[in-house]
Amino acid sequence: MAKKTQHSGKKIPPALRTVRYLRPYWYLIGAATIGGILKLTLPLLLPQVLKYFTDVVLAPDSPFTASQKLAEIYRHMILLLCFFVFVNIPAAYIREISSLRVSNHVMHTMRCQLYQHLLTMASSFHETHKSGQLATRISSDIEQVQDFIWNVATNIWIDALILVVYISLMASIHLPLTVLSCALLPISIFFTKKIQNQIRKSGRQRQEIVSALSGYFQEHMAGFSLIRLFHFEQQETQKFKTLSSQLFFTTQRQDTFSSLGVAVTASFYLIIQTIILCLSSVSIVKGEMTIGDMIVFHSYLGCMLTPLNRFAQLNTVYAKSMAGLERVYEILDTPPDVEEAANALVISEKEPFILEFRNVSFSYPLDPRKKALDHISFSVKEGQTIALAGRSGCGKTTIAHLIARLYDPLEGEILINGQIIRKYSLASLYQQISMVFQDAIFFTGTIADNLKCAKLDATIDELTAAAKAANAYEFIMTMPQKWNTLLGERGTGLSGGQKQRLAIARIFLRNPKFLILDEATSALDSQSESLVQEAIRRLMAGRTSIIIAHRLSAIEHADQILVMDNGRITEQGTHSQLIRQKWGYAHLYQTQ
Repeated sequence: MAKKTQHSGKKIPPALRTVRYLRPYWYLIGAATIGGILKLTLPLLLPQVLKYFTDVVLAPDSPFTASQKLAEIYRHMILLLCFFVFVNIPAAYIREISSLRVSNHVMHTMRCQLYQHLLTMASSFHETHKSGQLATRISSDIEQVQDFIWNVATNIWIDALILVVYISLMASIHLPLTVLSCALLPISIFFTKKIQNQIRKSGRQRQEIVSALSGYFQEHMAGFSLIRLFHFEQQETQKFKTLSSQLFFTTQRQDTFSSLGVAVTASFYLIIQTIILCLSSVSIVKGEMTIGDMIVFHSYLGCMLTPLNRFAQLNTVYAKSMAGLERVYEILDTPPDVEEAANALVISEKEPFILEFRNVSFSYPLDPRKKALDHISFSVKEGQTIALAGRSGCGKTTIAHLIARLYDPLEGEILINGQIIRKYSLASLYQQISMVFQDAIFFTGTIADNLKCAKLDATIDELTAAAKAANAYEFIMTMPQKWNTLLGERGTGLSGGQKQRLAIARIFLRNPKFLILDEATSALDSQSESLVQEAIRRLMAGRTSIIIAHRLSAIEHADQILVMDNGRITEQGTHSQLIRQKWGYAHLYQTQ
């Protein structure tokens, strides 16, 4: 099994990695920026008009007559209304829709990329990560992108440009007060910086608990019948309450620091406004400013506090969004345990399919000290049927998993036609190998859709032929919508025998060279087993097969039987040879 290594991309900060996703949508970022600038600069007209009305139009010594004053007022009202209706509304819309479109594009890309990556991960990864936790990564964690793009990727440019405009206009009115205002602002930024690490830490803890809670909920809802049957609802409710309490207290901690940051920022702004109000009044008394200048200066200062407030809150938003994005990149940076080789070979359909295990050993990640397979060696020739027998946990299914490259061996080699299995492309390997599991897997969808997993372009004639070969056609035709009958999650609505026959029909469509049957009939009643066994005999005809079975009567016809115990092959031979040896196989056969 390949050792996990971190991708070089993990060294790049999550923010920079996320920015790279924005490159294809630079035009939307540009449109959002322009729209945001217009949206925030157009209100600057109001203080200027207010100053003009205060110092000129409405002043006691105004040069205008009453009728001229009314004309000026109406003229400015019409102009301002035109600006706000025909410019500000479109600008605000463009700013909003562009940012949302960018974030939706990026979330879509990342979500699909994460899903695709999860599908490439080996079984060992999925054994150590609950499906509910992975669902949280692909949903709520990725949604943190929207906050990052809205507040960091677009607002930062808009606010920076607007600040330059505000400071320039304020400096043109009164430079010393402008310098003082700007000098006081870093103090608030300093305090909010101190809070950032705590917000980020608690944010990551919260996302991890949300993931655990989601995984717990999904797992226990799937097993709710067991909970009801054993009547331990109260115990499970208490466990869920414990997890929910952890989420509650972590969220409270995060909210405490977030609220503290907002409170500190808002209070400092009030302090700054108070200082500037008093000093500007002093400047009026000294004749350095007019009342209109003071009104405009304070209006600009108030407007300037909006982008500055967002800059101050940027730390909070950044910390929260990075907590989620780091968890997404953590998965994306986990390399698959089973990787496809560069310049991978293709298994030729014309060549015979010969399988060989050479001194193969393997341990599962959850229990690495215990060897599931211990130096296993055997070969399967073209057209042979090999059976694996032994107690549960002896390593039979592990062999099937290694052949299908759901894992790679820790020691030794698996060869196909003399080549190491890792040298072949996964696509060509899975084209030639198919498995029938004890518990057939189906997805929510129609019967036809579930069969077409094996061959996407299968025609109705091909579906019919495969279903008839698998003894599934008759019961399909009795279903309400026949091929279009909708199956529930995991094939809900079908009996065990019907599921197995559909699974076999799927393999007939695939038409592989190598077949693995893993306890395919162990959970069926006698009537269903008879139909499935008949379908399996048709399926095995002319194919190389490995059969895993507890019932030894199902493997008597095998060309070779490998008897396993504690990960090793203890006996090997045909059924009659093993019976004559009177060892473990013969004893087990007589017992059954």
